[in-house]
Amino acid sequence: MTPLFAVTMLQQVAAQNRSISGQVVDQSGNGLPGATVIVKGTTTGVSTNSDGTFTMSVPESGATLVVSSVGFLPREQAVGSEARINVRLAEDTKQLSEVVVVGYGTQSRRDLTGSVASISGKEIAAAPVQSFDQALQGRASGVNITTPNGVLNNPPVIRIRGVNSVTLSSAPLIVIDGIPAFSGNSSAVGSVPNNPLSNLNPADIESMEVLKDASAGAIYGSRAAGGVILVTTKKGRKGQSRVSLDSWAGWSKPVRLYELLNAADYMEIKNEAVRNLNANRRALGAVATNIEGFKPSFDADGNPVDTRWYDYIYRTGFSTANTVNFSGGTEKTNFYASVGYSNQKGMLDKNEFKRASARVNLDHKVYKSFTIGTRIGYSNTRNQAPNSGSVADGAFGTGGLGRLPLVLPPTLPRATRMVPTTSTLPATALARVPTSTRAATRWPTPTAHRCTPATTTRW
Repeated sequence: MTPLFAVTMLQQVAAQNRSISGQVVDQSGNGLPGATVIVKGTTTGVSTNSDGTFTMSVPESGATLVVSSVGFLPREQAVGSEARINVRLAEDTKQLSEVVVVGYGTQSRRDLTGSVASISGKEIAAAPVQSFDQALQGRASGVNITTPNGVLNNPPVIRIRGVNSVTLSSAPLIVIDGIPAFSGNSSAVGSVPNNPLSNLNPADIESMEVLKDASAGAIYGSRAAGGVILVTTKKGRKGQSRVSLDSWAGWSKPVRLYELLNAADYMEIKNEAVRNLNANRRALGAVATNIEGFKPSFDADGNPVDTRWYDYIYRTGFSTANTVNFSGGTEKTNFYASVGYSNQKGMLDKNEFKRASARVNLDHKVYKSFTIGTRIGYSNTRNQAPNSGSVADGAFGTGGLGRLPLVLPPTLPRATRMVPTTSTLPATALARVPTSTRAATRWPTPTAHRCTPATTTRW
């Protein structure tokens, strides 16, 4: 017998890396601290030190560095066989020359020292929103905007860099064309919530700036503790007069709704629970007195009641918004005028928001360094909404609208046309009811299946 031996050889191949160093500088040769240096195509990267120097590990061959810094154009640099890499970045003149609105007026971003986020009017116009606070969502770092529910025109919760106070308000100060605006709920107690920020047509906005730190919002004092949002409306420019039309349409509908039981399954599950409860009571030596009281209901025509409550609460909403504006100017006078109308139907039944708005912005240069202007805005809004549970004093019949489809039994009819307790179904209706269910056509008590009149069950 010749013995056989099996030899397994494992070979590990590791990529060969090497260490390089270098410096990132500007056009004047000054080191750029905090610049990002990344190996292209990987997640390997470092940040430069206070003098712009860095040290990192790169592949032995074929590596390319991607270097970037705020206010500078990014640059790619091939490594080659060098052990030291120096990268010179050019200034992003377009970004640094951008004009930013601050509390004291306007500044070039090059001269700006505070933390300011800017959102242009083009970005706002690209979003189909009913108020400018919705256009801020996801467009400025450190700004968190939450809508309490899906009801139209609900006041948002805005937080800039988190909660800034334990006992006082953390809401930011909102300034529209230099005038502070109220941003809370402007409705009376128990009324439909109303967002006053929706009085301003988003199509009339030129830009928005979010002042995040104390330096940027210092002019507003303690009112800027939660940050400041500056809103600047459009104005005319020198040149040929222009007429513009901004129009959009869209729809909304609820998604990922829970699958609910129909009437037959609902009664089966409920009665099964009663049977299980009776069995437990008998096992403990108690008297099983629970009655399987979940039985079908019938309307006046003898049809079994199977109400899908989702159909009476939710719908597919359709919304439109149209704005026409006129703008222009001469050597001394600039003008901007607009009219707009918005009609939005929400995904909740009987939830509608309508807004008619008009605006006139006029500037006239009296002397070389003296200009007068006016900002006139008009808004007429109509807000209709059900109580979705956000109003504290709402009754159960209308409060907590979102949970009602989950708790209302499908055997409960929406209308009041019920068969009287003291009588059975009509002969014509009884003929359409299966024999196995005819014993359930009598109701135990007059109030067992009492429901609200049909005229009050729509919200």
